[in-house]
Amino acid sequence: MVVMEIAPLQWVLGLVLILSSLGVLLAKEAVHACLSFMLALLTLAGLYLELHVELIAALQVLVYAGAILVLFMFVIVLFQDAHAKILHSKARSNRWLIVSSASLFAAAFLLFAIWMPNVNHHVNQGTLQPAQFGTLKSIGKALYIDYFFPFEAVILLFLVAIVGALYIGKKERS
Repeated sequence: MVVMEIAPLQWVLGLVLILSSLGVLLAKEAVHACLSFMLALLTLAGLYLELHVELIAALQVLVYAGAILVLFMFVIVLFQDAHAKILHSKARSNRWLIVSSASLFAAAFLLFAIWMPNVNHHVNQGTLQPAQFGTLKSIGKALYIDYFFPFEAVILLFLVAIVGALYIGKKERS
């Protein structure tokens, strides 16, 4: 059994990832949440680079931090009026937000306290991967041959979501 130690850079990237993810959840402005999300995606790409998975890191930056984030910003701009109406309504309770945040932090702390003592013992079990594992050819085969239907279903789901967002946005403006 091969046990790998976690590098200090992975700890730093993990901490930045957690903080930027909290920034997504706790940001008051949608644009700030989107920028925190971009930092989380770029930090995740850094973790992929640290694990020597350069292709996935590049795809993370190009697809998620590039294309998906642009779609998020488009939706944020499209629904800016709806967001203003929600902020002006009194239906939102600050007490519920405080209680749910405290519960989330307590659960995260308990999970961290239970999981941390065993991290260095179970990081890598030393399983050997096939020679073609992680290559562009094997990823393309898996994506377009083995999992073609789920891949196309996700694309169709994104298309329906975009058309629905445009329809709702146009309907409220007219």
